[in-house]
Amino acid sequence: MLGMIAGIGVARLNDVPAWWMQAQEVMGDESTIRLQAQQLENAVTTQLTAIRNQDDPRWSIAITPDQANAWLDARLVDTIVTHMGDEAWPRTIERVLLGVEADQMILGVRARHQQGSVILWAHVTLELDAQGVLWAKLTSTHAGRAWVPMGVVSAFDNQQRSWARFKIGSSALELGDGRTARLLALRVNDGRIELVLETTAGTIDDPDMQD
Repeated sequence: MLGMIAGIGVARLNDVPAWWMQAQEVMGDESTIRLQAQQLENAVTTQLTAIRNQDDPRWSIAITPDQANAWLDARLVDTIVTHMGDEAWPRTIERVLLGVEADQMILGVRARHQQGSVILWAHVTLELDAQGVLWAKLTSTHAGRAWVPMGVVSAFDNQQRSWARFKIGSSALELGDGRTARLLALRVNDGRIELVLETTAGTIDDPDMQD
């Protein structure tokens, strides 16, 4: 293990990657971040709950990395703890940020360790399978500015998960009024995350919704 760590360049593990610095530079103070996060939540909620023409139930939304990062910074931890409990969030993770590079999404976390902290990040591709399950595929992994082989990342995972591709969850969301919004497609384009959704009558458990 020591040999592998030496091979990737220990000195670069503590460096801050350029995309992370850029994401931080455009973020405002705490009050601005909270306002942007609330505005994004309100905008998404408005679109989700809007009454749709059932002859044309598809709609789209685009989110910038700045908007996403404001929400990740202000609302991610509270949202996870509220829905999944206090132990659901790993306390070693201090911050989560998202970036876009050449129409590819980057996701990173600042994680604490005994000697300080390190930024772990990867290029991520989001995929929908035929059953409507959303997956994340990691095409590369890094620590600081150093590339880290996927095998090294997996060696630290005692749950033996697949770090190359892991399940996020269902792409369908019941709205509580007898309708369901389903994610149909997503891509990174022109520096934004673009999503196509469909809102239809029925719940996830309805046979017609599962076809």
